[in-house]
Amino acid sequence: MDWLHFLNLQFWYCVIYSLFGGECTYVNENGEVVPVVQAPPTEQVGFFESIVNAFSSGGSAVWDSVSGVLFFLWDAFSALSWTFSTLLFIAILATLGGLAWVRFRELSQYGVLPPKTEAERAMRDQWNELLEGALSSDPKEWRESILAADRMLGDLLGALGIQGATTPDKMRMLPEDAFQTVPQAWEAHRVRNFISSGASDFILTQREAFRVMKLYEQVFEEHRYI
Repeated sequence: MDWLHFLNLQFWYCVIYSLFGGECTYVNENGEVVPVVQAPPTEQVGFFESIVNAFSSGGSAVWDSVSGVLFFLWDAFSALSWTFSTLLFIAILATLGGLAWVRFRELSQYGVLPPKTEAERAMRDQWNELLEGALSSDPKEWRESILAADRMLGDLLGALGIQGATTPDKMRMLPEDAFQTVPQAWEAHRVRNFISSGASDFILTQREAFRVMKLYEQVFEEHRYI
C-alpha cells in the first residue's frame, strides 16, 4: 500500500513552537515517543531572545547605534505629536470662542423670535392641509388648494393696505416694489387665473400644483403670515 502524502500541520507547529524555546514529541510506528524538534540541552533560548543576544554580545557597537537611532526617532515623533496636538487644541478653542461670539452678536442684534400665537399656528395648520391637497392624487384637490391659497393671498394684501374687493383687484393695485416676493405672487396668481378660467390649453399636473403652492408659501413666509 502506498503511503499517503499530506501536509503535517502538527509537525510545522512544533517547528515554530521550538523557535520560542519549546519542545514537542510524537509517537512513532513502534509506539516510541520521539521528539520532533529537540531544543538545545543547555539553557533554552527563544528565537527573538537569540537575536537580541546577537546584537548585545559581540556587537554592542552596532546595537548601541541602532538603539540610539530608534530612541532619536521616537523622541522626534513624540515632540511632533505633542506640538501638532497642542495646535489642534488651540484651534478648537479658538473656533468655539468665535462661534460663541457670533451667537452673542446675533442675539444682541436680532433678539429672540417671539412664540407663535394661536391664530398663527392655526393658519400654519390650514396651510399644511392645503399642501397635502396639492400632493394628493386627486386633480380636483390640486385646483382647490391653489384657489384657497389665492384667497389667502388676497387676505394678506388687504392686511398690507392694498385696496380691492377681490384678489385680482388687489393684485392690479399692487406696486411692483411693494415687497420682495411680488414676482412670485404674480406668477402664482396667473396660474390661478388659468385654472379659474378653464383654459383648454392649460394642463395642471401634480408637480405644477405643488410648485405654485410653494410660490404662495414664499410670499406668506416673507410677511410671517403662516
